[in-house]
Amino acid sequence: EAELASHRLLLRAGLISPLAAGIYCFTPVGWRVIQKIEGIIRDEMDRSGAQEVHLPAIQPIEIWEQSGRDKAMGSTLFRLVDRRERGFALGPTHEEVVSILASRTIQSYRDLPVTLYQIQTKFRDEARPRGGLIRLREFTMKDAYSFDAGWEALDTSYELAFEAYVRIFERAGVPVIPVAADSGAI
Repeated sequence: EAELASHRLLLRAGLISPLAAGIYCFTPVGWRVIQKIEGIIRDEMDRSGAQEVHLPAIQPIEIWEQSGRDKAMGSTLFRLVDRRERGFALGPTHEEVVSILASRTIQSYRDLPVTLYQIQTKFRDEARPRGGLIRLREFTMKDAYSFDAGWEALDTSYELAFEAYVRIFERAGVPVIPVAADSGAI
């Protein structure tokens, strides 16, 4: 049922094994590949001055309601309720959480700029999860968030991140063509 060539190659090479639609197990060889890619990403993000964090995958639904993105994410947002009937979401992204962390740790504009990144498991209830390792229900994503004192500083942080991404792709041997894109609900 694999439609994309990349998906067929991942299966044929024995790097992944499907468990359910949009949910895969990584084999030992596949996991080593992932770890090598993550190592390159960490090297280049650290080189750019970003700092790695680890944020929780399970998040209180209140922070999603406060930002309004619970509605923007719609049915893509996995929701669950604990034994005390408190609502949670499985994180499809971490803007809300990292903003809370930054508000608690950045005390002054003198602490800026700060760029935080993570390599984390994300969850999205994709309607049609069938593109190999793209558009999955559970996936690993590297995300980064900069906190800057103004637009000029933001432009500098963006340029540092852009250069890091170019180096990541170069080190991985992947040709890169930067394009403009809409980030949608994210």
